[in-house]
Amino acid sequence: GKIVIATVKGDVHDIGKNIVRLLLENYGYDVIDLGKDVPPQKIVDAAISNQVRLVGLSALMTTTVGAMEETIKLLHQQYPECKTVVGGAVLTGDYAETIGADCYAKDAKATVDYAKTVFDGSAD
Repeated sequence: GKIVIATVKGDVHDIGKNIVRLLLENYGYDVIDLGKDVPPQKIVDAAISNQVRLVGLSALMTTTVGAMEETIKLLHQQYPECKTVVGGAVLTGDYAETIGADCYAKDAKATVDYAKTVFDGSAD
């Protein structure tokens, strides 16, 4: 399956995202990595144009989680069938739930585990 990943607008830290990308690729996923400091609409547009079922978002700075929340809201409005997984040092499971994410991944392997549920249909 295809997955879009990005570090959200305002955040230039991408080591964690890069680790997630490598692990997803090792498990056979086709990862579309949009890079760092990516505006919300660009992420949504990439998800729609590539017809992905999962978007992964990363944030390391507390000042950028607002962009993560905005991205998730836009995805829900414009492409509601797409699932979201979020991660990063400033996030918790509770906060991920508050901003509407479908899954909080505490590490790269948790992202892979969630991707498996999305693509086998058990995340619905």
